[in-house]
Amino acid sequence: MNVTHGMTDRSAARLAAGWILVAVVAIASVAVAPIAASAVMIAAFGLPHVLYEMRYVDQRFGARTSRTALGVIGALIAVIAAARTASAAHWISGAWFMPFELGLGAALALSAAWFMRTNRLIGAAAAGAFALGATFKPIETFLVWAWLHNLTPMGFVAEITQGEERRRWLLALSVPFFVVPGLVATGVFHQAAAMLVGNSFLTASAFGAGDKPLLVFLPAGSSDLHLFSAAVVAQAMHYVAVIVMLPRLLRAKQGAGAQAALAP
Repeated sequence: MNVTHGMTDRSAARLAAGWILVAVVAIASVAVAPIAASAVMIAAFGLPHVLYEMRYVDQRFGARTSRTALGVIGALIAVIAAARTASAAHWISGAWFMPFELGLGAALALSAAWFMRTNRLIGAAAAGAFALGATFKPIETFLVWAWLHNLTPMGFVAEITQGEERRRWLLALSVPFFVVPGLVATGVFHQAAAMLVGNSFLTASAFGAGDKPLLVFLPAGSSDLHLFSAAVVAQAMHYVAVIVMLPRLLRAKQGAGAQAALAP
């Protein structure tokens, strides 16, 4: 049986078809109601995506990672998750939540940089740039961060593949990760949707998403919905990579030999 990019031809074809389907649904959703689409997508796939990604990292890297680093980073992530939950439930004010969220994000990035074995200065510079951008240009930073966040699965792919296979993987992944969100950022899909259904749904919310959970990235009354929509689509592509692609790739490369350091 022929193997394409570390997977069987049939598996690779199914993955490509799934990616196309998710891209079409995501683009159509954000073109009509980006805020509601983001809230529903996070509610449906946010936690599974986190668990799948943590599982991959544990199997692939857990045995060679400091337990101290895992503890510190895990604690910060847990606090961020708790703060977002509290904000969504209106237990804390948006004015307090915004600097708290951004501060924890910067602390998380700086902690990761501290535990890096090489390139610490680059990691620290990236953390500082994110903190400044999120403070002064939150919506633009959200878009850039969503795009850069897709470097994570690309990094995983680059680590587990070699040579020509790596080059083909990275070239293929650049389409859903960067080209598709870039097209959304131009606003062309929003213009097409406006001609068909109008603009009445653009600021429609779901679960109060326009009020609390997205306040850090999308201030009330923001007109930057094209950029926000591009970030949402980039995140949808990330979900496909983490939930569908990475487990298949890990099985293709390691089979039953993948070892977990923390979770059985």
